[in-house]
Amino acid sequence: MKTTTLLLGTALLGAAFAAPATAEEPTIALVLGQRNSGFHEAIACGARAAAEELKVTVNIQAAPQYNPADQIPLLNSVMASAPAAVVLDPTNTTSLVAPIREAASTGAKIVAVDTTIDDPSLLSAVVGTDNEAVGRETARALAKLLEGKSGKVAQINSIPGISTVDARIAGFEDEIKKFPNLTYIGNQFASEDIPAAQSAFASLMSANPDLIGVVAQSNNPAIGIAGGIRATGVADDVVAVAVDADDAEIQALKDNLLDALVIQQPYEMGYLGLKQAVAAIKGEPVETPIGTGTVTATRETLETPEIQKYLYVGNCI
Repeated sequence: MKTTTLLLGTALLGAAFAAPATAEEPTIALVLGQRNSGFHEAIACGARAAAEELKVTVNIQAAPQYNPADQIPLLNSVMASAPAAVVLDPTNTTSLVAPIREAASTGAKIVAVDTTIDDPSLLSAVVGTDNEAVGRETARALAKLLEGKSGKVAQINSIPGISTVDARIAGFEDEIKKFPNLTYIGNQFASEDIPAAQSAFASLMSANPDLIGVVAQSNNPAIGIAGGIRATGVADDVVAVAVDADDAEIQALKDNLLDALVIQQPYEMGYLGLKQAVAAIKGEPVETPIGTGTVTATRETLETPEIQKYLYVGNCI
């Protein structure tokens, strides 16, 4: 994360809510995939900070559940107010193409953060993590924590068709081949439903009592896995690696239910995504794609300053 962004993060969060709008300010809509998510709250906080800095108005909306059925009506609704730009995290690579094309046809600039779509020509910019690299990092973290042990490993993930999830699964599957002591037995999808992920883990353990490692490439499946590990009493036998750092994931890491978290930079995504939207509105040069990095935390490193500055904090939706 850029030093300037880190310094702005704390100082501007409070001020961002108080910024008065003027008639000259363009309005930018931020349409996020899910409420009550630390990850999406952090995107919103970054966007609010950039809006304050650039003297623009940001209208933030978030769907109740992470799926296109909830996000598309929300996008259509905000377009009724004719925003100059829309920043969003598309909840499906294909389902969002048509509504984004319709939004772009109004002249609004479209910026994707975190996820993307199958037709990037509709987008002025894309800001997000290198998700294949994230998947590779989860494989390396799992192998490191298993310390050369031999046995079965698996993934439990959310929904196919989300660009981030698909890329992370592919990255993991490619990287895990480098560790011949680990036998990869495949991926299961459990939607964004935490109880479903917990049930999927219990079924996985029942069918594979010799399982020694599991990975989740996003927060809700990770929380479900943590619950499954607690319920089955295998915390000392199964190493679990997850992506993101929601409060429940942090607590699961502290409770020995998860063993490592690959933490993204959603605040940076929101901050840089809104800045690119403003540049596009003004006809200024736009930087795209912009990659935001990750850091991997374990129980031993969680409280260090190097990890703490990346944790998802804020209440900005």
